[in-house]
Amino acid sequence: MLIGFKTYNKKELFEKVDAIEIVKVGDSVVTKYFGAVINSTPISKRYEIFDIRSFMKDKISHIESNFKISYYRFVMKRGVQQLILLSDSVDINGSPYHKSFFILNSSDKSRRLNMNLGLYRVDSNMYLVFGVNNMTLCKKHLTGVTKMAEEVSQSFDGETFTEQINSIKSLIGEKVLLSKVREIIVDKDQKINHRKFDAFKNSLRFMNHKWNKQEYATLSTESEKLTIDSKNDIVLDAYVVFNLYMGIFRNQDSYVVKKETERIIKITQCFIRNEKLEYLLEELT
Repeated sequence: MLIGFKTYNKKELFEKVDAIEIVKVGDSVVTKYFGAVINSTPISKRYEIFDIRSFMKDKISHIESNFKISYYRFVMKRGVQQLILLSDSVDINGSPYHKSFFILNSSDKSRRLNMNLGLYRVDSNMYLVFGVNNMTLCKKHLTGVTKMAEEVSQSFDGETFTEQINSIKSLIGEKVLLSKVREIIVDKDQKINHRKFDAFKNSLRFMNHKWNKQEYATLSTESEKLTIDSKNDIVLDAYVVFNLYMGIFRNQDSYVVKKETERIIKITQCFIRNEKLEYLLEELT
């Protein structure tokens, strides 16, 4: 079920985008929608107003020339403008995904200008975002934001998603150790990364799986206090790990999702190959 999306209608969408008006009034940036003022925010001299209306329309038309857009989600809330486009459907391990395009702007200084592409997993309402050359944009609304946005490439086509889809498919049927997942997530000794690992362990702990007493204790121990060795390490399904971790960020902006997607996909480097699995399982029992 597609949550919050509407069937794509270019005329309908353009009417919504055309209703956006962002102007500078004195020392403030004022946002209007269908003529009504919905936000006003004080700005500094370095703030640069971005023409999100023209940018969205240009990118929608270009995406439409390369992909068949099926659904869209447009959000206009106070000083935030967000557009998500869904195109071709892709099946990965029995779950439906859509090739997706993300554009986010704000006129209240709350968000950066973002443009990214990735995948949307329908059955878990979850986004995956990948860094594709010249197709990623993340910039504060300061001097130069318009120039940077103009430099975002339009040279993407139907093959743009192939590498990303294959990366996810490569996880299916592979195993990875909890200790290796921890190394990837807590790549630096930062409290925020320990919290991410704890959130992942909580998702793992409460999934539909019967953990033994030692495994449950490992998953219940705070990351900063946890030591993982051969006695308490856990063999995990790599595809499950990927999806559980990314589910933590389903409500985050696309540039955050991009960073975390690229972080956790590194588990492809930590697979337990079949010839080593039997030995490791013996060590863990």
